[in-house]
Amino acid sequence: MVAFRSMSRFAALCSVASIGSLAAHAESPLRTRIVLAHYKEDVSWVSQYTGKENIDVIIYSKAAVMPEVAGALALPLSNFGRESHTYLHHIVHHYESLADWTVFSQATPPSWGYMLGDSTNGHLNDKVSFDDYVRPFPEGRDSFFVMNAASQFPRAVQLNRHGIIAKGLPEEGPEMCPRQGAAGWTDWWFLPDHPHLRKGDMLEFYHKYVALSENDHKPLTLAFAQGARFAMSRERIHARPKEYYARMLVALSKEKNPQEGFWMEAVWWDVFHPEALQSKTPLCEFPVLGETMTRGPYADAGILDAILARVPKQGSDRQLRGSGH
Repeated sequence: MVAFRSMSRFAALCSVASIGSLAAHAESPLRTRIVLAHYKEDVSWVSQYTGKENIDVIIYSKAAVMPEVAGALALPLSNFGRESHTYLHHIVHHYESLADWTVFSQATPPSWGYMLGDSTNGHLNDKVSFDDYVRPFPEGRDSFFVMNAASQFPRAVQLNRHGIIAKGLPEEGPEMCPRQGAAGWTDWWFLPDHPHLRKGDMLEFYHKYVALSENDHKPLTLAFAQGARFAMSRERIHARPKEYYARMLVALSKEKNPQEGFWMEAVWWDVFHPEALQSKTPLCEFPVLGETMTRGPYADAGILDAILARVPKQGSDRQLRGSGH
């Protein structure tokens, strides 16, 4: 088991940043902006946030027909770079006028669960709601991430948090990492045609565009928010200069479905937290990664049954994503 010694350092760093951010806004109401990356999803769900005081909604659409939601601003965007291109476009073009708190999300209606290849995935972890992202500075933190997946590069093996594939487990909640440490994750699994493996060198991309460091070719494990949903303060985004995001935006503006767009999902924490890079210190505690592993996706590999076998039953509300249990 990997020793988890980074949390106190990380908490201290976040506390300093958060205290400064909160102090800067102590005398005025905080404004939240929801930024949605849209292609063809039904965005009617976001109407529950429009018309509210101190909440703005911007829908960046790459669809042929623009979505219409009363009270939301819908803007057309060229179809490049997946949701990463959308997020970076917003940051670069609003860097000097960012809201106090920005929520970045794909436009799919938020709901519990994830299954590989299912375009209707809502990507919410168990016991987490979209409101948790909209609420500024939760418990004083200047960013809100719920890590429910991790990949190790260059092998591109992956595991998932129990709470995104199993519902009703006792130890799940809105914490960044599972409360139970390594026991809160599935086994590591592997798919030879996983998007992270299609082409290119992830480690080279990470060091060149994210960490801004020499590629040491050491294995890199990245915890990330499956579905690229997270929220943070203006000051947290400003931890990197505008030029940093602009350079990354150029790299994501060349193809509709670039390889970099898949990698970006795994690196967002490191993009916004230069003082807490995962190449330096792990964020979460994971199961030991050995030489052999399960062939994914997990729903077809018995991992869901393995979760059932090692956690106590919690009543009739316990569900497994993609399973009849």
